[in-house]
Amino acid sequence: MVNKLRTLKSPLSVNYEVSPVCDLSCEFCFNVDPSCKKNNHSPFSKVKLILDALHEAEVFEVRFFGGEFFIYPYWEDCLVYANQLDFFLSFVSNGTHIDNRVAKILKNNKICGGAISLHGLPDIHDKITGQKGSFELTFNGIRACLDNDINISILYTLTKSNIDYIYPTMKLLRERGLIIDELNVGRLTPYGKAKEDWESRKLSLADYLKVFSKLAIIRKDLGILASMGDAFPLCSLPEEYHELVIGCWQGTGFGHIDYLGNVRSCSIAKGSYGNILEENLVDIWTNKLKEFRSLSWLPEKCRQCGNFCGGGCSASRYEGGMYAPDEFI
Repeated sequence: MVNKLRTLKSPLSVNYEVSPVCDLSCEFCFNVDPSCKKNNHSPFSKVKLILDALHEAEVFEVRFFGGEFFIYPYWEDCLVYANQLDFFLSFVSNGTHIDNRVAKILKNNKICGGAISLHGLPDIHDKITGQKGSFELTFNGIRACLDNDINISILYTLTKSNIDYIYPTMKLLRERGLIIDELNVGRLTPYGKAKEDWESRKLSLADYLKVFSKLAIIRKDLGILASMGDAFPLCSLPEEYHELVIGCWQGTGFGHIDYLGNVRSCSIAKGSYGNILEENLVDIWTNKLKEFRSLSWLPEKCRQCGNFCGGGCSASRYEGGMYAPDEFI
C-alpha cells in the first residue's frame, strides 16, 4: 500500500505571523529577516485584509505568531477583529509582555489557550534569549495566563546547552506553583541563526533518543503531557517512544502565513506557494501543493511504511528546501 495525503480546500489551522519584529535574540531563531529588529510592523489595514482572506477560505483556527505578537502596536485590535470573524483563536509568544491586563484581554476575546516559549533554567534561558531577566518575565507571563484560566503549553527548543535540563526546568515550574499540563519540545533546525556553524550546533540521533527518555519520565513523575512537538521519523525510534511524537500536518491541515501574506506549509522552512492578498487561499492550497502531496520527494520506504510519519521533519535537513526527508532518514 502506498501512503497518500488528503487534500483539504484550505488549512484547518494557521500560524499567522502578524509582525516579524521581536525584542529577544534567541541563539537558534530561524528568522533572520532584518525586519526582526526594526519597528517594521505591518499596518493594521493589511492585517485585516489577511484575516478576511483566511475567513473567506474557512480556516478554523488562527494562532497569532511572530516575531512577538504582543509587541505589535495593534495586537488588541487584532484580537477583537479576529474574534468578530469567529475564528478559534490561540497564540504563540515568548511571554515577556504578558501580564494580568493582557491575560484578561485574551480571555475577553475567547482565547482559552496558547503556547509560551521557555528554554531551560533561569540562567540558561536568559543566555539563550540574549536578555537577562527574560526567564522571570516569561514565568510571570505564564502565571498571568494560568491565573485567568488560559491553558498554556510550554515550547522548549532543544540546544546543546539546554538538552539536559528539561526535567529540572519543568520541576522548577511545579515547585514555584505553575501547574503546566503540556510540554512540547522542538527540534533544532538549520535555519536562521542556528544555521551558522551548524556542524558544531546540531544534535545527533543519540541526543534525541536521550530526550525521548526524559519526556517519558516527565510524563510519569510530573504528570505533564510531554511530547516531541515536531515531526520525527518513527523508524529511528524504539516503538515505546512513538506515542511521544505529535507529528506534523504541514501542507494538509496546517499552514503558515507571514506578515506579507505569503503562504508556507511550514513556519520554519522558507519559500512561498503564493500570497493570499493576490490569490485566493483555496486556490493556493489545492493547486500549488500538489507536488508536496504526491510524496514523490520521499524515499520509497517512507511512501510504503505502515507507521507513516510523513518522512519526519522537512525543516531538519540542511539545505532541504520547502520539503525534504528528515535528516535521520
